Amino acid sequence: MELKRDVPVFRPWIPSKLPSLPLLLMLVLSLCLFSPTKCLDLDPDDKSSLLCFNSSVQDPNRSFATWVGSNCTNWTGISCENRTGRVVSVNLANMNLSGKVLPCLCNLSFLEYLNLSVNNFNGTIPTCFGSLASLKTIDLSHNSFSGVLPDNITRLGQLRELFLNGNRQLGGDLPWWIGNFSSNLEKLDLSSNSFNGEMPDSLFHLKSLRHLDLGDNYISGNVHEFYQSLEFLSLASNKLFGTLPCFSASTKSLTVLTLANNSLVGGIPTCIASLEALAHLNLSFNHLSYGISPRLVFTEKLLVLDLSFNDLSGPLPGKIAEATEKSGLVLLDLSHNRFSGKIPLKITELKSLQALFLSHNLLTGEIPARIGNLTYLQVVDLSHNSLSGSIPLDIVGCFQLLALILNNNNLSGEIQPELDALDSLKILDVSHNKISGEIPLTLAGLKSLEVVDLSSNNLSGTLNDAITKWLNLKYLSLAHNKFSGNLPSWLFTFEAIQVIDFSGNKFSGFIPDGNFNISFRNNNGISKIPGSICW
Repeated sequence: MELKRDVPVFRPWIPSKLPSLPLLLMLVLSLCLFSPTKCLDLDPDDKSSLLCFNSSVQDPNRSFATWVGSNCTNWTGISCENRTGRVVSVNLANMNLSGKVLPCLCNLSFLEYLNLSVNNFNGTIPTCFGSLASLKTIDLSHNSFSGVLPDNITRLGQLRELFLNGNRQLGGDLPWWIGNFSSNLEKLDLSSNSFNGEMPDSLFHLKSLRHLDLGDNYISGNVHEFYQSLEFLSLASNKLFGTLPCFSASTKSLTVLTLANNSLVGGIPTCIASLEALAHLNLSFNHLSYGISPRLVFTEKLLVLDLSFNDLSGPLPGKIAEATEKSGLVLLDLSHNRFSGKIPLKITELKSLQALFLSHNLLTGEIPARIGNLTYLQVVDLSHNSLSGSIPLDIVGCFQLLALILNNNNLSGEIQPELDALDSLKILDVSHNKISGEIPLTLAGLKSLEVVDLSSNNLSGTLNDAITKWLNLKYLSLAHNKFSGNLPSWLFTFEAIQVIDFSGNKFSGFIPDGNFNISFRNNNGISKIPGSICW
C-alpha cells in the first residue's frame, strides 16, 4: 500500500478576529501622527492669506504652481505647525518674484520665519509686519524696497534676526529705537542701503547683539566702544570719523572687523591685537597715520589684514601676525601708504600667504631671497617702490603664482630662464625698471600668460619664438627698450591679443596691410605700407 505524503499548502494568515471600525480609525490616525508630512492640512485662514499675497506677485518661474489643495507640505516655501496646520515659515528666497507685498501676509499670526530675499519686491515695507508677534527672523534683503523702516517693528519683541541689506532706496535716519526694541536681537544687517544720521547709543549696549552690519550707507559720527560680545562688525563705507576703539568687550568673540572707507584718524592701537578670535581685519581707505608698533602682533587666527590706502609710515613690521605650518595670514595688503626701509625677511615665514600687496610705498633694498618659501602665494604686487637688485631666482618656489607685479622700481639684472617653472603665471609686469638682456627662449613654457609688460627697461635682442607659445596672450608691451631686427611674420597672426606696443625700439621691416592693434611709434627702421591703419 502506497503511503501518501502530506504536501504543504500555503495559506495566508487570517486573524481570528478582525479589528473593529474604531480600532481601524485609531490605526490610521497613528499613521498620520508618525507621518505628519502626509496628513498635514493647511489652516484655511492661513491658506486664504497666502493666496491673497500671491495675487499681487509676479511669478515668471511658476514657483507658486504648487500652491493648490490643502496639504501644507506640497506648498513651495511654506512650513506649518504639525498639530494645527498654522503657517510658521515662509521661505521664498531667490525665486525671481516681483511686485508689492500686500498686508494680507500679516494675517499669518503664527509666523516665526519670513524670508523674501533675493527677489524684486518693491514698494514700502508693510507697517503691519509689527503685528506678527511671533516673528523671530525677517529677511527682506536684496530687493527693491523703498521708504523708511516702519516704527511698528518695535512691537516685535521676539525678533532675533533682521536682514534688510541690499535695498538701495530704503533709508532715512537710522531709527533711534533700532537698538532697544528687542532684547533677543542677535543679527542686524542694514548694509548697502541709504541710512544716514548717527548710530543710536542703545545700539552700543544691546547685550544680545552678535552680528552688526551697517556698511555702505551714509552713517556719520564717532566710532564708539561696543559693550557687548560682538562676533561680526562691519561699518565700512560710511562717514564715520574719530580714532579706533579697542572693542574690549569682544576680546574673545570678534572674528570679523571692517571699518574700511571712512575718515578714521590716528594710529592703530596695539589693543586691537588683543582680539583673540579675529580672522578678518579691514581698515583700508581711511586716514590712519604713524607707524605700526612692534607690539601689534595678531594671533595665527588672523587670515586677512588690509591696511591699504592710509597714511601709515615707518618701517614695515618685522612680525605682524603669528604663523604656524597650517594657519596664518592668507592676504596681507599694506599698499598705498608711506612705509619705508627694507621688506623684512620675517614675511617669508607666513607660509599660508596667498596674496601680498606692498605697492605704492617707499620701500628700498632687495626682494627677500627666501620668497620662494611662500609656496601658496598666488599674487605678488611690489610695484611703485624703490626696490633694487634682481628678481630672486628663489621665486620659482612660488609655483602657484598667478600674478607677478614688480613695475616702477629700480630692479636690474636679467630675466632668469628658470622662471619657466612658473607655468601658472597669467600676469607678468616688470615694466619701468632697469632690467637688461634678452627674453629667454625657455619662457615659451609660460603658456598661461595673458598680460606681459616688459616696457621701459634695457632689454635687447630680437623677437624669438618664445612669444609665439603664449597662446592666451591679450596684452603685450615691449615698448621703450632696445629690441632690434626684422618683425617676424607670426607677429600678425595673433587672434586673442588686444594690445601690442612695440614703440620706442629699433625694429625694422614692413607692416602688412590690415587692422592690427599694434603700435610701432619711434621705430625708425619700420616702413608703413600705404593703406595700413596700424601705427
